[in-house]
Amino acid sequence: MIDPMAELFTVVALMQAKPGKEHDLHAALLALIEPTRKEDGCLKYDLHQHTESPGQFAFYENWTSKQHLDRHLASSHVQTFLTASNAMLSEPPKIETYWRIA
Repeated sequence: MIDPMAELFTVVALMQAKPGKEHDLHAALLALIEPTRKEDGCLKYDLHQHTESPGQFAFYENWTSKQHLDRHLASSHVQTFLTASNAMLSEPPKIETYWRIA
């Protein structure tokens, strides 16, 4: 069994929809959830929508390692999203990564 405190890789991914593309981005992000949550190493993959700016979304993710995240980023469902995202995003996603320390 993996000790979750030993290595927990956290990702916060922020995305802003182009004006008029909020619904499209919302739907595309929701489509990522089911296949991602089934991936090896995925502990948490939660989508959030900003309370005052409905076109702003954030994923909060926990992975057992950076290698698991790297496999996720190379997966077909993420690559499909990235290809389609140019039409929906006002700017590239802002992705921050952290190691849990306590």
